[in-house]
Formats: sequence, C-alpha cells, structure tokens
Amino acid sequence: MRKSRGTLWSGMGIFSLVFIFALVAATSGAIAAQKKYTIKLASLMAPVHPHPRTFVFFAEKVKEYTDGQVEIQVFPSGQLGRTNEVVMGLQMGNIQMGKAALSFVTQFVPEVKIFDLPYLFKNREHMLKVLDGPVGKKFLNEIFPKYGLTGLFFLDDGIRHIYANKPVRNPSDLKGLKIRVMTSDVMVDGMNAMGGIATPTAWPEIYTAIEQRTIDGAENSPNVLWASKHYEVARTFSLTAQFGCVTTLFASKKFWDTLPADLQREIRKAADVANQYGRYVYLVEQNKAFDRLEAAGVKIIRDVDVEAFKTRVTPVYDKFIKKYGSEMLDQIRAVK
Repeated sequence: MRKSRGTLWSGMGIFSLVFIFALVAATSGAIAAQKKYTIKLASLMAPVHPHPRTFVFFAEKVKEYTDGQVEIQVFPSGQLGRTNEVVMGLQMGNIQMGKAALSFVTQFVPEVKIFDLPYLFKNREHMLKVLDGPVGKKFLNEIFPKYGLTGLFFLDDGIRHIYANKPVRNPSDLKGLKIRVMTSDVMVDGMNAMGGIATPTAWPEIYTAIEQRTIDGAENSPNVLWASKHYEVARTFSLTAQFGCVTTLFASKKFWDTLPADLQREIRKAADVANQYGRYVYLVEQNKAFDRLEAAGVKIIRDVDVEAFKTRVTPVYDKFIKKYGSEMLDQIRAVK
C-alpha cells in the first residue's frame, strides 16, 4: 500500500508541476502581450503645419487601435534633429519614427532621386496617383526596407514654387538669382537648368539668408511658406510648380521588426486612416495659406510660363536617364 501511495503521490506531483509550468507560461504570454511601446516621432515642421497635425491624429488612432499598448510622442520643429540626422537615427534604431522629404534622403536611398526631377508630376493629383500606385508600393515594400527604413505612408507635401523679392514668370527672370534648393544633385541641376543659381542651404538658415541677401529666394509649397514665415522676407510667390515634394513617414526597420505582428497590423491601419485625414487637412490648409499670404501682402504670380521652364529642363532628364535608366520614369509617365 505504501508503494502504491508513493506512486500515486509521485504521479500527482508530476501533474502539479505540468499544471504550474503551463500556468506560468500562460501568464508570461499575457504579460508579453500587454507590453507597452513608446515611439518617438520626429518632424521638422512647426506644429501649425499639416504634417505635425497629421501625426498627432495618427498617434491618437494608434493608441485607440492598440488599446493603449502603443503610445506615439510627436516631436515637431526639428526637436530630434534635422532630416539627415533623423534618417540616420531611424536606420540605427535611435528614433522609432520620423518624417523625411525624400530629397534629403538621396544620400541614404539613391533610388529616390527620380522624385526630384523637375516637372516630373503633371499636378498634385498625378503625384498622389503615382505614390498610391505600383511605383509608390515598390518603394514602401521593397526599396526602403533595403536601407533600414519601413515606409508607412506618403504624405501630401504639395507642389513647390519659387518665392523671392521679384516676380519669376519665365527663365530670363531667374537669371542671376540664387535660389535655395534642398541638398539634392537632381534638384540643383533642375534649378540651374531653369535659369537660376541653385544654392543648397540648411533649413534653419533660410530666413536670415534671404533677409541678408545671401540668397535671393527659395522654393517650397504655400503651406511651408506660410508656416515658416519666410514670406516676411520674400514678398513674391511665383507659381512655377517645378518640383513635387515627395515626403514619407518612416519607421525604423530595426524597431519595427521588434513589434508583434498584431501591433504592426493595427499601426498600419491607423496609418491608412491618418494618411487620408492628412491629405484633407493639407488641401484645406493650402487654400488657407494662399489667402493668408495675400492678406499679408505677398504678391502671388500666377501668369508663369511653365512650358518655357519645362523646355529648359530637358537636359536634366537626359542626364538622369543616361545614369539610371528610364524604366521607372516610364512607369510614372504612364500614370494618367
């Protein structure tokens, strides 16, 4: 009987241990499932710009969709560094999310140079169709990840025009004018071909550079011109429409790959909703920006000979195609 009882207790002991281990494993799984993530999201623009507003909305949706498991903290106005510093931080995993105009990313992702070609896009609608289509998806899903970046969505960043202290209606008006462009060799080639003197300048230095006549002007969207207050020192805004500014919200691939699949899925759902919200806000604010600029005394030049500028930039395309080929360019041009 003692031997039988010992065998019985031994069996119950094994059963108890199995039960305890199963309970511990289940509890650990539940704890892991509830792990909270804090994400720093870097943006260069001031809070009044549509992009930081879009990111605040995105953060709210992420918190809602993940039941508070993921919190996004938005840092606008370049608090986490300039764009190149943000991109390096994303690649290293020091920054979890960040916005970057792709013209600043060419040193990290050379394929994005195609988006800097002057007059690549017919208009805003064409640009968004390209980004929402196969070309945009190829960048988000194939190209960016090769460089340590996870693309979440393309932001509407408008079409860029020239602002200075004189009207620019045709290429001859640009002669001798130093116009700030981003640090992109394709943009430099484009502005030079248009007739100006392309002058890459750090973003925080533009206001003072125009004020002190170190440069004669710059180029950007109406939203940025208003939000940056550059209109205070550049009183003429000529609608030259030379560049479409392709801008992307990235996640660090190093960080992204540590997230559980269910959280990745919910963040992407929030990104889709935020993208549509952001495009609506951007368009509304663009219309307001024009009104505000005119009310502030800025002269809007609408009778620009855009076709004359387009003719001037043909050599830029020849140079680009010789170096990079025309396959993706043909795909963009095929989008109606």
